[in-house]
Amino acid sequence: MSEAKTILELSSAKARNYFMEAGNYCTLELPVYINFKPVLDYVEKTVGDTIEEDLLQDEKVKPRDLDDINHNLLIKKDAKYTFRPIQITNPYLYYLLVRLMTSTTAWKQIKDRFKEFNRPQIEVSSFPKVKSENDKSHKAAGVSSWWENMEQRSLALSLQYKYMFVTDITNCYGSIYTHTIGWALMGKKEAGKKRYNKKLLGNKIDRYIRWMQSGQSNGIPLGSAVFDFIAEMVLGYADMQLAERLEKQNITKYKILRYRDDYKVFSNSKEEIDKIAFELQVVLADLNFQLNAKKTHMTEDVVQSVIKPDKIAYTTNGPLYRRSNKKVYSLASTLQQEALFIHQFGKEYPNSGTLIKLMTIFSQRLRQNKKPIDEQDKEVLIAIFTEVAMGSPKVYKLALHLISFLVNKLETTDERERVVKSVYQKFKMIPNIGELQIWMQHITYQMKEDMGYTEPLCKIVAGEKDIKLWNNDWVKKEYKKGFPQEKICTEWLRDSFTPVIDIDEVSLFEVY
Repeated sequence: MSEAKTILELSSAKARNYFMEAGNYCTLELPVYINFKPVLDYVEKTVGDTIEEDLLQDEKVKPRDLDDINHNLLIKKDAKYTFRPIQITNPYLYYLLVRLMTSTTAWKQIKDRFKEFNRPQIEVSSFPKVKSENDKSHKAAGVSSWWENMEQRSLALSLQYKYMFVTDITNCYGSIYTHTIGWALMGKKEAGKKRYNKKLLGNKIDRYIRWMQSGQSNGIPLGSAVFDFIAEMVLGYADMQLAERLEKQNITKYKILRYRDDYKVFSNSKEEIDKIAFELQVVLADLNFQLNAKKTHMTEDVVQSVIKPDKIAYTTNGPLYRRSNKKVYSLASTLQQEALFIHQFGKEYPNSGTLIKLMTIFSQRLRQNKKPIDEQDKEVLIAIFTEVAMGSPKVYKLALHLISFLVNKLETTDERERVVKSVYQKFKMIPNIGELQIWMQHITYQMKEDMGYTEPLCKIVAGEKDIKLWNNDWVKKEYKKGFPQEKICTEWLRDSFTPVIDIDEVSLFEVY
């Protein structure tokens, strides 16, 4: 498999186009009929090269003074109480930031700086990827890169090194101090001397990000490729600092694999591993980062540590599926037995990659199934996958895809509406279900009963008026009078694709 091209290999013009793609503006997976392209295209065309001061409605009212400048979603990370805040950034501010970073001069400065970060002992595989012909999306290219350059590369390095130290950063994006972006681009001392120079690239990026978050300098938004890239600037600067500190101690026989905030450190000396781990903590602490104590450990069994427990368990405890001549066969005798196996596996390994793969394979088998499914079996399968979703937020979309397929097979409209209402009542037990509402609406849009969705994106899809995703009061009227927020929902796709969620909307990869 060929390595996907990274954004650093693009020209400034192509980099701007990349960041302005709807799927890179908002990396959260959404139904096919929700598309931010009309809004992004309007802002780019209308604002163009307009200077910042001419865009402002009033010099006294700036974006940093407004609390609702972005649209925020809380995405559930686990079955308990942990959420990840995703920001659908104000499109005007987003464009200003992208325009700034991808000007010819700025883009060259950024690319040159990344060359300085580069160290032979540190391999980084988390730069935003450009999809190839074989990738369904840029995100799919990134996932493939993680598998090749973290998991598979780690296994290969187990032949050369005895010890591996594993760690990651706690709340990485939320911990990034915006002033460190300037440090990354010119060094901490130089940035400190020039921190009031508003013309410098690092200070401009810093200012735009603070404008996006009520003037706060702690944290950067999460949910766009451009912020992934900015995080790589700060983490690349940390790589360079770490390598220089280790070189001064004559520590050179090591290898570090980094995928964004995940680190794997390899060495044949336990003493040197301890020194590298210490120096890494020193460098990261200076940038306001802390290591995640729960995920930090050192091991001599690299293979055991690299392969995730869910993969090992599935392989060693007897797999559910077998492949032959590109066809998948189940070892269970019924679809219900398959679903129960997946349910139990999800309880033991929630949110795991293997669980996602099992549900994707089940989807394929369900769609290819030619035998009629008993009405009672359909409801049982729906109940099972509702429970799977309750325990594993990462499979919400896959579970709702399966539920939508099965609901559509029920014989009467009354049955379909009754079952869907029961599913939604179960999900309403979970707090902050904006993401779930977005995908539930995919199933319920054509139903007569109002489900009472509160998520603003759902209201836009439903055609409600005067919904405000972003506060644009700071923008002059001539730059927003035709702002096409209602076109975020492509009506013909909404009407064509509901009520069944297509597998291509929720799965990054095909499973054969």
